Amino acid sequence: MKIHFKRSFFIRLAVIVIVLAIAVTMFFIGKEHTVLIDNQSRNGHKALDYFEFSVDGSPMLDMAPMMRELVNVTGQKHQVKLQYENEDGKMMAVAFEITIPLMQDMVLLSVPTFMADMSQSQSVWLEPYEVAPSAPTEADNTVILDDMASFSSL
Repeated sequence: MKIHFKRSFFIRLAVIVIVLAIAVTMFFIGKEHTVLIDNQSRNGHKALDYFEFSVDGSPMLDMAPMMRELVNVTGQKHQVKLQYENEDGKMMAVAFEITIPLMQDMVLLSVPTFMADMSQSQSVWLEPYEVAPSAPTEADNTVILDDMASFSSL
């Protein structure tokens, strides 16, 4: 038995492949991530007194010690720009690129750790961040002991 493929079969197959390719591309391009820019002392590195930062050309945001800012970004690769004052009082600028793992929703960028040694691997100063689950409240733990309680008002 010989199978004959018609031209319409190949057109349909090509359309399905194109739609799947577009879907995969949109998944990679459109994935949203949350980046926490952290200026807290950690790993023995002191927090910066003051700096400004920008992610992907957004307006510059100010940061003071013990602050943490949240930035929502789309895609995996992002340009980060830092402007800070060095020990001599001169304004310095540092620009670098971060790559966020695909399935990671939230990452923490530790600026003091990055500034301590800029040649370090990204895994040292950019780490996955998981939000701690909140403790259950009393309203969440309400237990109805009487199955017929809802019929008592009838």
